[in-house]
Amino acid sequence: MRLALFTVLVAAAFAATADEVRLQDNVPDRYTVAKGDTLWDISTRFLKDPWQWPEVWRLNREQIHNPHLIYPGDTVVLVRGEPPQLMLERDALETVKLSPQARAEPIEEKAAAIPSIPYQAIASLLNEGGLVNDQDLAGAPRILGSSEGRVLFGAGDRVYATASNASVPRWEIVRPGPAVIDPDTGENLGNLLVHIGLMHMLQPGEPALFEIDQTHQEVLERDRLYPYFGDGQMAFAPHAPDKPIQAKVAATLNAAKLTGTYSSVVLNKGFKDGLEVGHVLGIYRAAPSLADPRCLRAEKLAFLAGRSYTKDECDQRDEDGHTLPDKRIALAFVYRVFEKAAYALVLKGEQPVALKDAVRNP
Repeated sequence: MRLALFTVLVAAAFAATADEVRLQDNVPDRYTVAKGDTLWDISTRFLKDPWQWPEVWRLNREQIHNPHLIYPGDTVVLVRGEPPQLMLERDALETVKLSPQARAEPIEEKAAAIPSIPYQAIASLLNEGGLVNDQDLAGAPRILGSSEGRVLFGAGDRVYATASNASVPRWEIVRPGPAVIDPDTGENLGNLLVHIGLMHMLQPGEPALFEIDQTHQEVLERDRLYPYFGDGQMAFAPHAPDKPIQAKVAATLNAAKLTGTYSSVVLNKGFKDGLEVGHVLGIYRAAPSLADPRCLRAEKLAFLAGRSYTKDECDQRDEDGHTLPDKRIALAFVYRVFEKAAYALVLKGEQPVALKDAVRNP
């Protein structure tokens, strides 16, 4: 009974916090969208908590995943009230609510719809590389070699491979990179895939003949292949998870121990844990002890070692039982989700993010 009551109270408090919309102190009444803006930029202009974008636009769950309706030149208007609301004003005669309905626009304008977050920071990571387990990697098609008997290949070279699906326009050439280890359980969450290049099929068969289009490094025999379907798009509305998420930073995509704003991190939770593209999460750092000055040294040493300071290293309570709360040091936007892990872009970082930093609802 006590556990059930506690769960209900936590859920109620969580919902109440999520519903409170706070405007910026000097919030504008309107803003004209400029080229290079993102949904995150615009939300930050109006809201202290940018992940409350869906609440102020009155978006339902489906519309969160389809907000392709804001373009440079559009004007965002703030309607003050309880709660406040944002709307689009496309000309002086018509003000419309944001909705997932299609507009009759030239193809060029549709292509210019603003993204959720800085596209250039994640463009190469939306459809390139990824995270794969040993079983999937072993079953992926592979490069066999060439008729010249060479073992190294580059752009313009022709190679044979076991990929047989002629309907795939281009194939990504990949190679397994470092393993991502769950900092909580020690489980191998998969291997980061290294993007090597792209190629297309010239002649179907078993094996099929391919031509390499471009490379980032030399292609090797037995490099693996995955379908490549072009540049991804990122226009999901920033939103907080609708249930509590408890995760940690398991790795960085640049192999650094410390990383900062507009860098990508790998979280140890994925879609099986309820994560989805567009989720905004807070990254938290454990507070130092109130009682033991040695804990300050432990925190400093942990930072220099490129890892998060954990509460296990020192008692977080003083002699009266007081504790310090964890400090939120950054926000992270989830932009790619796998079964057991996810990629997230660090936004609004106040301190460098370290491995094992806690990640949860903002």
